[in-house]
Amino acid sequence: MEVHRIQEHDRLPECFRPDCWTEAFRNKNLFRWMVSPEGRCGEYSAYYRIGAEWVDDERALVVAPKVGMEEIDWPAMLMRCFDTEEGCTDGLGNIYNIDFAVPPIRDATLQNILTPLLVVHFVGIVRRIVNRGLKRDYVQQEGDLSRVRGRIGFLQNFRRNIIIGRADRVFCRYSELSVNTCENRLIKRALLFAERIVGRMLDQGQQSAVMLQGRLNGCLAAFAEVDDRVELWEVRRNKRNKLYREYEEAVKLAKMILRRYDNSIDRASAEKHTIPAFWIDMSLLYEHYVLGVLRKAYGPKILYQANVTTGKPDFLYVDEERPLILDTKYKPRYGAGRFDVEDIRQLAGYARDRKALKKLGIQEAEEQSSAVVPCVIIYPEVQDIDVKFDGSRSPIDQVRLEVAPIEELVGFYRMGFPLPVLSAGVAERL
Repeated sequence: MEVHRIQEHDRLPECFRPDCWTEAFRNKNLFRWMVSPEGRCGEYSAYYRIGAEWVDDERALVVAPKVGMEEIDWPAMLMRCFDTEEGCTDGLGNIYNIDFAVPPIRDATLQNILTPLLVVHFVGIVRRIVNRGLKRDYVQQEGDLSRVRGRIGFLQNFRRNIIIGRADRVFCRYSELSVNTCENRLIKRALLFAERIVGRMLDQGQQSAVMLQGRLNGCLAAFAEVDDRVELWEVRRNKRNKLYREYEEAVKLAKMILRRYDNSIDRASAEKHTIPAFWIDMSLLYEHYVLGVLRKAYGPKILYQANVTTGKPDFLYVDEERPLILDTKYKPRYGAGRFDVEDIRQLAGYARDRKALKKLGIQEAEEQSSAVVPCVIIYPEVQDIDVKFDGSRSPIDQVRLEVAPIEELVGFYRMGFPLPVLSAGVAERL
């Protein structure tokens, strides 16, 4: 097995160049054919996805986060992402995906990203289940009862009661409405695995894991009456139920956690040196992180992915005094004062879209014609900066917007949105 490691937006290693036109290079998740801005030449390179993937039967590729993003506090970022309904809904399949159908890849580079990703998303989904109430169903039970219930098991009753003279007992098989269903037992077992994993994160000194542990304890308390004795084959297919929409994804995530550790709870507290093939869309993950912070600060004032004529702007900030159009761009170069012309054109189209203006509260056609709605490009920033969304003060106000304009343009602003960072000691241990 050959494992080749690169970072986001890096070119593929030279050893892959001779095979770039073969069948193996089609429909891969971590790299694609990139053409230069002049359109003169192109090459395969990584883009906004990180993860691990088999390129062919013998060679695997691992794409790590770009320079400067290595010390992100992933649990803190992921908890904010999956705090929103959109984050939980878009999670599996859009933000990330894991493929257990192919052999694991021997590499531990992304171990501190993949494990928190699964656990945080799973706990977020289970919290929603707990808030709605656990699913109940009729579960087959059997035992010695003082009165007949359901059907009598004559053979077992003869052996267990009649032979020894227990005339006051009868062995019965019956159905009982209970929360101890196969799905709930599977989720309970995965929660116990998650408890071991979070315990290891706490031992490493990750402060964000304290909040995750609190959420996990709340979930386990709600599943106190549920057993954890279950096998994966018992939950073959979960029927969709509109009243319990979260169960389908919770069961998928629970199976992934159990498969990740071969259904052995002892392995959940041990380090693993292999990872399954997976990918994470960092651009979409960052977008949901920003959404989580904005929703916490402004609630219904933030419209996410509103459907307008020219597309779907990431965020519309609905405010009578200062409506805004905000768009996330996973491009740290905005922090260096540069900008992408295509991004500017995209936001300029949103600012002149009548549907977008109506959603922002600008209803009259005459008012729309003269409206100049400020456009804000939000980019990732790891280091502390002067202009940022910190949640403690209002990040959206005219004064702070005027601090970070794009000088070459009118009504356009850049805003660094800091990512949570691990402390130096914790980063060294990881």
